[in-house]
Amino acid sequence: MLYTKEQQRELEEIIGVFQDYLKSSQYLDLIWSDKVGYVLLKISMEYRHLEGESLIIEEGEDLCRELFSEIVTDVLLESDNDHSSQAVDPLEAAEIIKRFQPYLERLPQYQKIAGECYHIKKQA
Repeated sequence: MLYTKEQQRELEEIIGVFQDYLKSSQYLDLIWSDKVGYVLLKISMEYRHLEGESLIIEEGEDLCRELFSEIVTDVLLESDNDHSSQAVDPLEAAEIIKRFQPYLERLPQYQKIAGECYHIKKQA
């Protein structure tokens, strides 16, 4: 057994909540492996290969952290700002919060993890 019943239930809930995001993303796919369980693939469509390492999902927090981080990356790419998720500006932060909202309404237990995925840049 790869996951306990509780872990499986938690993962299925998260997958259900993020289902549309996963389907619409050009850069992510979540697959099932009978050997290791869920695997999150990060895909480069431009080069048609997997980017970095595939991530074996061991628990719900891992999957949420990765998906919230991907949403932050989406916002940063769309804003054309060249900086990390550790220094988002207030406008980017507002957009991130807006995009997180539908997921956090259904998965409020992951609020802390979502908040750890970005930091607002301090104004000088």
